Amino acid sequence: MSEALVEVAVALPLSETFTYRDPRGVRPVVGTQVVVPFGSRMVTGFVVGHCDAAPGPVKDIEEVVGEGPVVDEEILELCRWVASYYLAPLGEVLRGALPQGERAEAARKVRLTDAGKALLAKEAAGGYGFHSLALDEADRALLRRLAKARALGLRALTRADDGAAARLERLVEGALVEIGDEVRGQRGVRPRQGEEAPPLATPPALNEHQAKALEALAGALGGYATFVLQGITGSGKTEVYLRLIAEARRAGKGALVLVPEIALTPQLAARFRARFGDDVAVLHSALPPGQRLRAWRRLRAGEVGIALGARSAVFAPVRSLGVVVVDEEHDGSFKQEEGVRYHGRDLAVVRAQKAGAVAVLGSATPSLETYRNVLQERYRRLLLPTRANPSAAARPLPPVEILDLRVRPPGPDGLLSPPLAEAMAATLAAGEQVILFLNRRGFSTLILCRACGQVLRCPHCAVSMTFHRGRNRLLCHYCARTEAIPAACPKCRQKTLEGMGMGTEQVESVVRERFPQARVARLDRDTADSGRGAERLLKQVHDGEVDILVGTQMVTKGHDFEKVTLVGVLHPDQGMHLPDFRAAERTFQLLEQVAGRAGRGERPGRVLVQTYNPQHPAIECLRVHDYEGFVKGELARRQDAQYPPFSRMIAVRLDGPDETQVRAAAAEAAARARAVAGTAVRVLGPAEAPIARLRGRTRWQIWLSGAERAAVSRCARAAAEIALPRDLRLALDVDPQSVL
Repeated sequence: MSEALVEVAVALPLSETFTYRDPRGVRPVVGTQVVVPFGSRMVTGFVVGHCDAAPGPVKDIEEVVGEGPVVDEEILELCRWVASYYLAPLGEVLRGALPQGERAEAARKVRLTDAGKALLAKEAAGGYGFHSLALDEADRALLRRLAKARALGLRALTRADDGAAARLERLVEGALVEIGDEVRGQRGVRPRQGEEAPPLATPPALNEHQAKALEALAGALGGYATFVLQGITGSGKTEVYLRLIAEARRAGKGALVLVPEIALTPQLAARFRARFGDDVAVLHSALPPGQRLRAWRRLRAGEVGIALGARSAVFAPVRSLGVVVVDEEHDGSFKQEEGVRYHGRDLAVVRAQKAGAVAVLGSATPSLETYRNVLQERYRRLLLPTRANPSAAARPLPPVEILDLRVRPPGPDGLLSPPLAEAMAATLAAGEQVILFLNRRGFSTLILCRACGQVLRCPHCAVSMTFHRGRNRLLCHYCARTEAIPAACPKCRQKTLEGMGMGTEQVESVVRERFPQARVARLDRDTADSGRGAERLLKQVHDGEVDILVGTQMVTKGHDFEKVTLVGVLHPDQGMHLPDFRAAERTFQLLEQVAGRAGRGERPGRVLVQTYNPQHPAIECLRVHDYEGFVKGELARRQDAQYPPFSRMIAVRLDGPDETQVRAAAAEAAARARAVAGTAVRVLGPAEAPIARLRGRTRWQIWLSGAERAAVSRCARAAAEIALPRDLRLALDVDPQSVL
């Protein structure tokens, strides 16, 4: 009989796989999770293939986790693609594809059964208890340990005691203990506040443009195609998604819907539940791990056919996948910036292609990468040029007025120019709502000494500390370090520290003083409270209990407030001039999105933008809602500079506590890349990252770009082959979205 040899991808930063033997003599199914010895420790791994022969001595699998594979062939194939394209270890990709609780860290636990608990209770009460069973003292001691600990790890128990395996087998046969995965919170998945679904909703009538888009999408069901559903804000893209998914479900097909931040859009989950009832599994980080795991397992079992979640839901085990939707596909949060750095939007298209499904990328302002795919006829574009609300459909998008702060500076409060203050007063007098957008949180964005010019900076990061008045503390927005404001300047010892710059906390304070009768609220990371605070606040805005909403980009996330008729944009200049070639694109998208919050109901809206740079392309195109003009100009600028989407790019990122080591490693990595680059790849750097230090680690970067992905990937692999000192990390970021 041949050995039961399997190929295992371990969840470590290693690109190769390893051969192991199953001591039971039966090879686990491909996709099964295992625990294997690796060096001096035990690690999680995944069976990714079977072997007929071993290249050398092999070790035995320590434990087979669960009773079957945790990923099927479809998800395994998707993970293989991710590992190849994003130059990532397959084991780490597979580990990241699983929800918490399905991973082996949660691994197998030993618990008392109800019979075991009853036996212990009888023994404690002086009854027969243990004496009526053939249990020795070691058996009894183990049962008592379980009573105190509630659950013990199977691997730890068997490794510490050679006789534990046989003892556990007896206790399991006697129904006194059970062995299984540790899963908590598996009661029913209840909708969160703001998600309560009304009875199954009757779909609204489609307008002409929605009907044409749906006809094209539904006609493509049953095969692979990618569509870009480009609709102005409020054009009814979600209704098209819902109708298409209903068609797919009638055909026995499943659906996957990705959104940027589902915790900020509870009304979206409510709309899906209202239309599809219990056929929707919502997956997002604000849910307790047990509830997420239960939703994931229901999808895998085929009990639910629709998955709705953020970027990690791209790995959700939806059966017979027929539709993949990426809403607000341009949003930067679809890019994973730690660990395996995949892009959820791009991976969604790949998954649709492999499953033979229809992919729909929806946005009012599609990314330049998506727009170029349309130009190259890889994707087909469908347009929704009017708003879906019948009362607003005949109106154009809200007019945008640009307020040049060089000509009409802010008033005495240092924030509101006279035209914006007057517009706010008129809006409030009419009983309507206002949104003020500033993409900077906190009260003062830096604290400076007037005497010597010293700026208070985070000791662990190369950034200034932000003052948050609500906490009365300085906060680093990168490492979350907090500290009290010193009484005097730490450099010159003068008591001349002063706050400068303005964040949303200060805007809220100024607005409350300026409009004391108004009900003012703020939506940013400080008030969102992991989504719960955001839900409560958004419901208040919907119910008309807030007059002025101040917020960061969180206020742009697809919210539909019918009474908002005025949007004021405060100082977009800081975002336009970041050292990032995508700065202009992101600014235009953010401003167009927030402008679209105005005039979505019965009453027309207007948008006022305060800026010192009215001639910037993002501002000029926003004035007339000219998306086409902006992207054509921006594409021309990108092509001249050979930036994406006209080149393939990989960032080699190095960081570590020792600046000298990081600099030397970056130089060596760049030299390795240049040695294989030839003329096909540009190698830029090494150079310090724009934010040169984060969380106590110095950061350097090398940028690789070229027309051919294979050539750029070859250089990246060469750079990654350097020997790294301990505590120094090297990461390959394929298709990087952030320069910082």
